[in-house]
Amino acid sequence: MKKWSAAVILILSMALFMGCGKGKDENALEEDTAGSAIVINETPQPAKATEEMNQENETAQKQQPAQDETAGQQGEEVVVNPEELQEPEIVHTTPQEEAQEPEAEQSLQIVFLGDSILDGYRDGTGIAYLTGVGCNAKVYNLAMGGTTAALTTYENANYAEWDSRCLQGVVHAICGNVDPKILDGYRAGEIFNTCDFSQTDYFVIEYGMNDFLSGIPISDEDEVYNQYTYVGALRIAIMNLRETFPDAEIVLCSPNYAQFWGKDGAFLGDGNMVNNGGGTLAQYYRVCGNVSADMHTLFLNAYEGIGLDAYTADEYLEDGIHLSEKGRRKYAEKLTEIILAYEAEKNN
Repeated sequence: MKKWSAAVILILSMALFMGCGKGKDENALEEDTAGSAIVINETPQPAKATEEMNQENETAQKQQPAQDETAGQQGEEVVVNPEELQEPEIVHTTPQEEAQEPEAEQSLQIVFLGDSILDGYRDGTGIAYLTGVGCNAKVYNLAMGGTTAALTTYENANYAEWDSRCLQGVVHAICGNVDPKILDGYRAGEIFNTCDFSQTDYFVIEYGMNDFLSGIPISDEDEVYNQYTYVGALRIAIMNLRETFPDAEIVLCSPNYAQFWGKDGAFLGDGNMVNNGGGTLAQYYRVCGNVSADMHTLFLNAYEGIGLDAYTADEYLEDGIHLSEKGRRKYAEKLTEIILAYEAEKNN
């Protein structure tokens, strides 16, 4: 990983966070006679930030830029060609084996939906496994590396022709709307066939990094349930899971802080400043928090809430994007804390 001085990294990481989910107060989409993919009956509420995000914004506004020769450049976004941004391959130094479930009798069931942040590590250091241990829960990890939350423009949204493994596809398969064979060939497909989803206590949704890397639009001002946008995809997944499994709780996880290098190895910037055409990674994080607040889910701030930033990136990230073992443990600790706190509140 290329390294810059702490001062320069600090400058690059202090860009103002922007973006909020927007929507019209109109009825959600209904399934048409051709079997189109969305069945939702909710009037979306105006997007609002959580108390935590308001506090973060206030703190950011009070911070003063560093006083050095590059201070004038802080806060500037860098627009890069999407082809310059590629997700690094996870390099495993030891054989990757599925971790064994904890031997103690589990009191909870947690289903994980996500990308390579969850899928890339299925051993005893993986986020899903560690969260299962911390929560004394049986876990089903349905994450698939390289997947987005949203449909891409070339993917068909018709149930009968559905072949996308994005978040919406996995949720539609769980809810019985599309053929689960879309997961064939992946470890997630094997696990899918062993899970009784009706017993699920928590669905953990972790997406956003690949939506950013792929240039998926953040949102659609005219349609908050647009399945080809990040915000729309999150809303659709949450609504479908709630409709089918009303007793299950949902934890929405934002993408984590990241740093990016070009194909030539040159440092491009971090998630606060690199714009892939659709926005910065920080904007994807922010709208994820907005969706969580609007739709009343639990929320894991993986961008700023696990101790990962420009100063700790070398410890918490192994390639600029994927979490190191230390980063995964911190992530699992925070996720465990959120779930156990909710359990304690619910049972009191």
